[in-house]
Amino acid sequence: METFTALVIAVTALVSALAGLFISLVKAKSAIEESIPKKLKKQSTINLEIMKHMEDLKEKLGADRVQVYDFHNGGHYANGRSALKLSCTYEVVRAGVKPFQHELQCIPINCIPTFVNTLLKDNDIEVKDIEDIKTNMPSAYDIKIHQGLKSFYDIVINNKYNEPIGFIAVQYTNHYKKSYNINEKNDILKLKFFLEDNLDKMVDERR
Repeated sequence: METFTALVIAVTALVSALAGLFISLVKAKSAIEESIPKKLKKQSTINLEIMKHMEDLKEKLGADRVQVYDFHNGGHYANGRSALKLSCTYEVVRAGVKPFQHELQCIPINCIPTFVNTLLKDNDIEVKDIEDIKTNMPSAYDIKIHQGLKSFYDIVINNKYNEPIGFIAVQYTNHYKKSYNINEKNDILKLKFFLEDNLDKMVDERR
């Protein structure tokens, strides 16, 4: 009799636990579905604004391509350490210039260690001639020469805690960019600050 009672209690507890889990899953699914339209609408609007600012910078600098890259976690290795990667999340190009965004996804940062370390340490990298990095940044050279670059300027994007979350890439394929005047540097900084503010807004919307 005691065994039967214990069995009934165990079954009742299991059913109750499963019912609670089911209700929690239904609520979580409903909350996600209800928030998706709001997130989509807000992020879609911000995306358009980001692309507009990138287009403006491209024209002001006479660049051939402007990209935005995000650092992200691509999973974990067997020992548990993060498999950090970077992906091109926004791109604008001049007419006749090939886009590469779809190819530049989930690049492991350990494939371009010197480039990433230099970018994070100096906050930006200005290269007037792509051949200048062929020896000391061979992997980054291969990625960038594949995009047909002659010159480029990359600058870090930070979050509101001043932590690096990505970078802007200003690229030239049709000519060499030898220098930037004060107005051009300010235009780049304006895009940087705009991205830092609006990418944070996307994070806040997801929370």
